[in-house]
Amino acid sequence: MKLFNPKIFYLFLIITGFSIGCANEVDINDDYKEISIAYGLLNSSEDQHFVKFTKAFQTDGNVYIAAGDAANSQYEPDDIEMWFEEFNKNGNYIKTINLDTFMVTNKDTGNFYYPNQLVYATPKGTILNPGSEYRFFAKVLSSGNIIESQTNLVQDFSINIPPTILKYLDFTGNYQSTVEWRSAENGKLYQLVIRYFYTDVPLSGPTTSHYVDWTFSQTRSTTTQGGEKLKYQYTGATFYDILAGSIPPAENGLIRYSDSLYYIFNVADENFTVYMDVNAPSNSIVQERPAFSNISNGLGLFSSRYNKIRFFEGISARSMDSLITGSKTYQLGFKYRP
Repeated sequence: MKLFNPKIFYLFLIITGFSIGCANEVDINDDYKEISIAYGLLNSSEDQHFVKFTKAFQTDGNVYIAAGDAANSQYEPDDIEMWFEEFNKNGNYIKTINLDTFMVTNKDTGNFYYPNQLVYATPKGTILNPGSEYRFFAKVLSSGNIIESQTNLVQDFSINIPPTILKYLDFTGNYQSTVEWRSAENGKLYQLVIRYFYTDVPLSGPTTSHYVDWTFSQTRSTTTQGGEKLKYQYTGATFYDILAGSIPPAENGLIRYSDSLYYIFNVADENFTVYMDVNAPSNSIVQERPAFSNISNGLGLFSSRYNKIRFFEGISARSMDSLITGSKTYQLGFKYRP
């Protein structure tokens, strides 16, 4: 009978494992499969509409270096046909809108290639009908793949408070001011920005215009049917805190003049809202989260948003007094216009 020698057995396992490890290289990449990625946000308050259309890439090297090379993720323009189809509420076809290539030349720095990026755009002056449904199609000619999606548009809405007759905003005192509106049809997520414009007049050199944004937290409607009463409330004194923290003190005889203000409402539809929720920073120890896409035969997002602006001629006389002489903003150099 032969005896089992554990030392010889373990040595055999080590030698065998080492031989296998030296003889084979592990390939972590599967066979490449074309995955198209599309991002488009239609907006009926704009007259040109864009879609970013790329493909997923695969590399054996440094992924950040690969991402910086446009050839890895950008389709050849001649290989893509792209168009929108418009349908009315009854589902009847109205027309086709073709998209063509458009070169963005001021893309910010990042992991992907910049400053030039190729996107697809409708002709300038393309006005979309808020009551229509728009269907997106992109065809990759070399593979025959057709990528598609569809969206309804966020529609216009009414601002009830402050009333339209109010031309000047007042920020004096610590009482609560109210901004009230009715939700937009197909709108879900809302954010208000109060944009304040002012002019710098130096002792020498050109006069320049600037603005400061006071951005409010996001709020949501219960449904996307429209007509729901929504509101923000804010304390007027916060306005001066925002200016004091955003505008440098006036030096060397610089004079500043107060100008107009905007209420800017930014509205996202339900799909856009879900996409932002999924991709928002997580406070959880679990960092993995489900991906969201409404693109058929690809990945990405095709949805809608809307921007509404309410114009005001300026701030009230009392607010102007506080801006010029108040303890928070007197050093900013604001003066009454001559």
